[in-house]
Amino acid sequence: MRGPLLKCAIFAICAVLLSACASTPTAETKRYFWPPLPGEPKIEWIGTYSSNLGLKTEGPSLFNMIVGEADSISLVRPIAIAADSKGRAFVTDNESATTYIFDFKLQDVTTLGGEALVGVVQHLTGVAVDGLDNIYVSDANSRKVHVVSPDNRVIKVLDLSKHVSHIGKFTIDKTRNRLILPDLRENKIVVTDLNGNLLFSFGKRGGGDGEFHQPQGVSVEKDGTIVVADSFNARIQRFTPQGEFKSKFGRRGDSPGDFAIIKGVAVDSEDHIYITDGKLNQFSIFSNNGDFLLNIGGTFASTGGAKRDIGGFLLPQGIYIDQNDRIYVVDQLNRRFQVYQYLNDSYRSRFPLPAMPRDVK
Repeated sequence: MRGPLLKCAIFAICAVLLSACASTPTAETKRYFWPPLPGEPKIEWIGTYSSNLGLKTEGPSLFNMIVGEADSISLVRPIAIAADSKGRAFVTDNESATTYIFDFKLQDVTTLGGEALVGVVQHLTGVAVDGLDNIYVSDANSRKVHVVSPDNRVIKVLDLSKHVSHIGKFTIDKTRNRLILPDLRENKIVVTDLNGNLLFSFGKRGGGDGEFHQPQGVSVEKDGTIVVADSFNARIQRFTPQGEFKSKFGRRGDSPGDFAIIKGVAVDSEDHIYITDGKLNQFSIFSNNGDFLLNIGGTFASTGGAKRDIGGFLLPQGIYIDQNDRIYVVDQLNRRFQVYQYLNDSYRSRFPLPAMPRDVK
């Protein structure tokens, strides 16, 4: 009894110490920005994560020195990502048919739903979080969405087989309490309430306004505008909360602001639109009027060791932006996800930009 109690006490002490240090830049921390200094940075790189070992601070921790190192849990084929209000990231992995919970405060990785979802989901596609921090994960094979509570209990299953043929990277409109699901097979967008009851759908296959060809993902602006990643049409389309066409932007190409194969879309607190491109290995940022602002990325293939490339991707997939404008991007073939930060006023006040040397003008 004494051994387990000692471990619990040490774990509690270590957790407090580690949480106090987490995500706090120090004077010695090298920081990476886009655009780089001495320009006016808009995005900062935070980190790259692929396993529970990658969440730990460098070197052996006090806890691990005493209780031993846990077995490694690693991503293999991640596809979609979301995060809750506590900063936990949820990553769906098609290879293992598992959704992993990356808890940055506890520096640990666990599985969503535990044993209750083992063998139940077969083809994970999307993941989203509602306003109460319940987690929703979709299974393309069964056309069901499994809902898990913040304390990791499966609380309900939504059977959407009557409404959708193949669920893509869906989202939740937290203000209106709606699921917004792209149907890759039927080339339409399906909107339901949070119990899976159909509200309406819109779209069909084609290249005209309000038509889609492989809509890979969706997101929502502050006013409820629905943003659709119309992948094979190489464009973004925007719709009213009722599904009426508003605008579109994008074209196929390899120049700045062009698209090749769109994989995901997300919107930050200022309604900037972020789009991942699986062929160009980057994500791009636009205003919601379609003005191109910035590209981040480039091709990088990880060797699987300690090597790490800042801002490099190999088939970026899902993208998610939380309430603090933290940006999570799945880097599929590098078996990891990367985290960035949009430099909003709140973040800049907490973490001011480093002063430039006097000889830099």
